[in-house]
Amino acid sequence: MTSSKQQVKNLFGGRVTAWAAFYSNREARTLEARNLISRQRFALEMVEAVVPRASKVLDVGCGTGEMVGKLMRREYEVWGLDIAEPMIRYARDRCASDRFEVGDIEHIPFADNTFDAVVCLGVIEYLDTDEHALREIRRVLKPGGRAVVSTPSAICPLHHLDRVVVVLMAVVRPVYDLVKYRLRGRRAPVRQASRAAGIRRCYRRRWLRLLRSVGLEPEEWIRHGWGWYESWLGLLAQSLSRTGELLRGRLERFFGRASLCRASGRFVRSRAFNWLAAEHVVRLRVVK
Repeated sequence: MTSSKQQVKNLFGGRVTAWAAFYSNREARTLEARNLISRQRFALEMVEAVVPRASKVLDVGCGTGEMVGKLMRREYEVWGLDIAEPMIRYARDRCASDRFEVGDIEHIPFADNTFDAVVCLGVIEYLDTDEHALREIRRVLKPGGRAVVSTPSAICPLHHLDRVVVVLMAVVRPVYDLVKYRLRGRRAPVRQASRAAGIRRCYRRRWLRLLRSVGLEPEEWIRHGWGWYESWLGLLAQSLSRTGELLRGRLERFFGRASLCRASGRFVRSRAFNWLAAEHVVRLRVVK
């Protein structure tokens, strides 16, 4: 196992409880939790729109089994795969199912043409390259099968702004600590290094060429989320997210939930706004 995969395995293997809480806590969610939940909702809609009930579905990077559980309740025949063994143990207990396996997306332990659909959210960006994973997804899909895959965007402006702020904070922090602590004879706090594993971001045009080269054709493409932040922009984004939820509730009472959902659906599918998003969620179809 490569060092990057081992890092991901260790990171997510230690986050089982927190990951489960993201989906179970219905109040005061963090921005990360909100993004995870909305991404999952879009992915479920994409599957339900074209994949008949009782079809075989594989969730690669299944985590604690949240997506698998929802698909099972929709009467799909579902399997889960994850690189972190603690996640798999939790998912087996949660879903009361033995259709969960520890495995690597670049070596999916299933035969060719096994599944009608594959869901892969928040996985490919942790790999050194996309190609092996996409070829494996294509291999296990039946002819005409579908895959729903998420990828971070390389051109998201808020992501780049966040990186600039992080760099500036790193430059300013030693001076801040000197003035606030050391000149007053106090010990500066020890700041923990980030445990996040590095991720890759994709350019849409380049990724489209790769998809087609492995026999996968995009048929629906939406923008999702504004990003996860390491700087103080995260506090601002969290505040705006909560304000947006309150505004959405009022608009739903005035216009109705169905009308608001239709408007939201058009917005996330608009190519005019896709470039602003931190992440893309794409439904792919197997082609010859």
